[in-house]
Amino acid sequence: MYLKKHESKLLLIPKGAEQEDAGIIAVLTDRIPSVLIVRWFDLFCFGFAMCSYVLDFFSDIGIAIFHFWAGRHLSGALVLTFALLPSVIINIISMVWMLDDEMHWKRRAHPRRTGTFELNQKRFISLGKMITLCVFQMGPLFWYYKALYYGWMFTRSHKDNTDREKRKFFMKMVEAERDATLLRFFEAFLESAPQLIIQGSIAANYFQSYYASGTYPFWLYFQAASLTLSIISISWSVVVQNRSLRMTRDDKVNIWPHEAVLQFCWRFLTILARIITLVAFVLVYEIYTIPLIFGHLLVTLIHVIFLQALHIEACTHIEKLLLVINALIHIFTPFNMAEGKTRYRYLVAYGVEFLEMMTIFIILPPPLNMFPMIDKVRVGVPVSFAIGILIMMMYYKFFHPNRRQLLGAASQVDVSRDVEKVATPLNPSPVPEELNGNVVEDKTTEQKVYESLLEDECHN
Repeated sequence: MYLKKHESKLLLIPKGAEQEDAGIIAVLTDRIPSVLIVRWFDLFCFGFAMCSYVLDFFSDIGIAIFHFWAGRHLSGALVLTFALLPSVIINIISMVWMLDDEMHWKRRAHPRRTGTFELNQKRFISLGKMITLCVFQMGPLFWYYKALYYGWMFTRSHKDNTDREKRKFFMKMVEAERDATLLRFFEAFLESAPQLIIQGSIAANYFQSYYASGTYPFWLYFQAASLTLSIISISWSVVVQNRSLRMTRDDKVNIWPHEAVLQFCWRFLTILARIITLVAFVLVYEIYTIPLIFGHLLVTLIHVIFLQALHIEACTHIEKLLLVINALIHIFTPFNMAEGKTRYRYLVAYGVEFLEMMTIFIILPPPLNMFPMIDKVRVGVPVSFAIGILIMMMYYKFFHPNRRQLLGAASQVDVSRDVEKVATPLNPSPVPEELNGNVVEDKTTEQKVYESLLEDECHN
């Protein structure tokens, strides 16, 4: 178990020779689930991600403007730097991916190329619009819109289109969603998470200054809203990343809406407690918090190497890079990026967070012991953390998607008693209303019934 190599879940890296103009579609063709489902909840996730991304980014820019307007130039510069710099990096990556898609589109659309469903079709968006989106720091929205568009086309195609066309829409939706969720995932931990520490420290200092007067400036409320949006952004990015990975795997069961909500609540409450703990460390130790974070990184890197060691063929440097990225993510919340059992991984990671949290709030070193309402914070933070852990345990015990494999359903069939009613291309039948979406099933679905049983421990 310890130091055992595992396959990576964060990145889908093709094995074997690279195929010309394949992109991720060629990989997904072999991994695409036998049963394709797109719910209205999936479309809602795309729309919610777009709205939360815009609100999170522009709220940070608005906070920076408020600080500059009031003459707090250092605070404004810190907020603006940690808002723009990660955004520029993410949009550069997004632009590179767009140009890569443009290059593949031109190759596929060449008159001498045959046998691809892209042939003689127009590009999804013009190059000029791609550049404009990235210049205005809205590049990730392109991928969410693309996923939303093809997901909508999938839901509208159940009466008129063929199975081949539906699979095309599904693959394109998954391809766009995978790019979008990966960009959003890194954006959350490059921009939103550092913003939480910076803005949280600034807000805590000014809250303490204005507490005696009983009145607070209006921008402080705006900053509190921005902090809440950032926590929502981080929590949701982790949930949709896990959901996106499951959607493309034929050996995984997809996530139902209520399971995504449970994951979100667990992440939101534990990340809230973690951010308050980090802000408390900044208030007490100020610049000396940096060595403490490096110490946390060292401890995290050790247990990540022991419990989440990765094996990627011919990609030794990527293995090391992913381990470092995972350790950095663990500053804010535990994340499992390797296949396999999660019990010990989360036990160790949350155990380290709990010890750090209880250390700062039990000792209460000055000036933390003089902070307004410190008694309520001292109790509220561990309670928030405990409720989050309780929801996590309830999720893994009763609501984890893998538990539905005990019903004998195929990996991507998200119904139990109505699985026999799912429509097939050769024998169409009414689609159950519970699906709230559309389903396409191959002939091989029946052969996969009862192929998987739940293991002793739940897997992510």
